Amino acid sequence: MKTIAIRSQSHALAVSSVIMGSTYFDTRLPESLVFALLDEYFALGGNCIDTARVYGQPAVGQPSASEEVIGRYLKARPGLRETMIISTKGGHPPFENMHAPRLDEASLRADLSGSLKSLGTDYADIYFLHRDDPRLPVSQIMPTLDAFVKEGKVRCLGASNWSTARIEEANSYALSHGLTPFSVSQIQWSLAATTPEQCGDDTLVCMTEEEYRWYRDNQFPVLCYSSQSKGFFSKAIAQGTDGLNEKIRARFLTPENLEKLEKVKALCAAQPLSPAAAVLLYLTHNQFPAAAIIGCSSVEQLRDSLSGRDFIPDFPPYSYAF
Repeated sequence: MKTIAIRSQSHALAVSSVIMGSTYFDTRLPESLVFALLDEYFALGGNCIDTARVYGQPAVGQPSASEEVIGRYLKARPGLRETMIISTKGGHPPFENMHAPRLDEASLRADLSGSLKSLGTDYADIYFLHRDDPRLPVSQIMPTLDAFVKEGKVRCLGASNWSTARIEEANSYALSHGLTPFSVSQIQWSLAATTPEQCGDDTLVCMTEEEYRWYRDNQFPVLCYSSQSKGFFSKAIAQGTDGLNEKIRARFLTPENLEKLEKVKALCAAQPLSPAAAVLLYLTHNQFPAAAIIGCSSVEQLRDSLSGRDFIPDFPPYSYAF
């Protein structure tokens, strides 16, 4: 499988272009299915799991069901940790108040310590701040993250749901003060465009044309979540738009995305690609390094999504406009 490079000042990671997401591990998806999905994912050439302290966490300070089951999987597969890349996230606000910041050193240390304990590992390959607090100066954030790297607990730093303006500000501060900068971003990006308002969460950051230009100009890597638009294209092609559930309709059913739906149909007719694989190609065959985080509820869905993993396009990389 194709990989993208994510580099810190001391480490270089070759991350597979499709990443296994784990939002519903050991909650909606039972352990037996999680193990089967991970076994198949690694067999098909994947090498990175994305999780977070908040996934399946009943309340702040309690364990993450997702991280816990990944830890049990690693224990049951001796030697796999050496070749697996683990991406996890901390600093998420409490769900009852998404604007209550948790980027202070004590909260971040507690989250990271809990993540490493649940995962059964001494370090995270990539550690993301799950949300930003634009009211907090970057000078109060970056020293804590730098300490995690220097302590050997984190290899590369990432910003999840941060604007490019804040990433640039944070990295400028870090580099001018001898600290570790962010190496990668994680935002909502898929072929079907949406907005934080459509998603019902104004703390999210979604890809826009302006954000895209910064990532392209800086060749800054992005890990894309909701990369398949909750199945918008696959389900609309198989069932028609009337068969889409309310969440998909609210987030993605727009005239702009319906035009893209016709283009996906044409692409799949011209190339040996399923709709699920075609929409991932938009991200992995683009003008800067990007990897798609996917969520699957069956091994068959996983195989379908990865069916285009070895497809080599004979056309130029996509732009933001598809």
